[in-house]
Amino acid sequence: MAEKEKNKIVDHWNAPKEGFCFRVMSKFVTFLTSLFIWIWMYILNSTKFYGKEIIRREKAPYVFASNHATMFDSGFIDCIVFLTKGMLSYKFLPYHTPEYGNFYKNWFLSLYMNFVKCIPLERGKGIDQFAQKLVTKKLQEGSIVHIFPEGTRSRSGDLLPGKVGIGKRIYESKVKAIPCYHEGIRDILPVGKSMPRIGKKVRVIIGEPIFFDEFFDMPNVPDTWKQISQKIMDEINKLKRELHEREKR
Repeated sequence: MAEKEKNKIVDHWNAPKEGFCFRVMSKFVTFLTSLFIWIWMYILNSTKFYGKEIIRREKAPYVFASNHATMFDSGFIDCIVFLTKGMLSYKFLPYHTPEYGNFYKNWFLSLYMNFVKCIPLERGKGIDQFAQKLVTKKLQEGSIVHIFPEGTRSRSGDLLPGKVGIGKRIYESKVKAIPCYHEGIRDILPVGKSMPRIGKKVRVIIGEPIFFDEFFDMPNVPDTWKQISQKIMDEINKLKRELHEREKR
């Protein structure tokens, strides 16, 4: 990731230097955001999480892989499940991968996104753009990254096929993944809306870690990445069925 390569791929975002002061501010901004999210999720809406103990138990690095329904899935979920552990150690605050055009519209929003550990992706720049390589680097350094295997929001709520990007990131970093499935968040923030709604029911389930050792001796090619991605989506589908069974009890 030479500097000239970075400028060629994205010339309007500079990865922040995550020194001591930056990390303190990051925790502070994350705490304030999480307080707002907690009120919205538990007081203004009905929310239940299954499997939060897995996040408390598992060590970094790993990919946190969930289905994608709204522009703010990671905020609604991560601010709840990662806050306690993240306040103790900066590395347990996950990185996020929002689309640049949606979230970096002015200097203030850009600063906020930096503090909540975002690595902006550019639509149409492919799986080898600078930000994607930075995701791999963060994983190799021992961090957690929240990635949406589907690559885009589902307009219908049905799970979409997994994209090869997450498979490549996992193949190159040799990390595990923790799957997550959620329902109801798209009712709080439907596609096309900017103001969250209240009085909705949200359910989130987190699964056991997925390991990919059987793929790491295979060639570093799209077919291998696709198989990794498919394994993740299979586990997310299992979580969907498990959530529905739990809700029937």
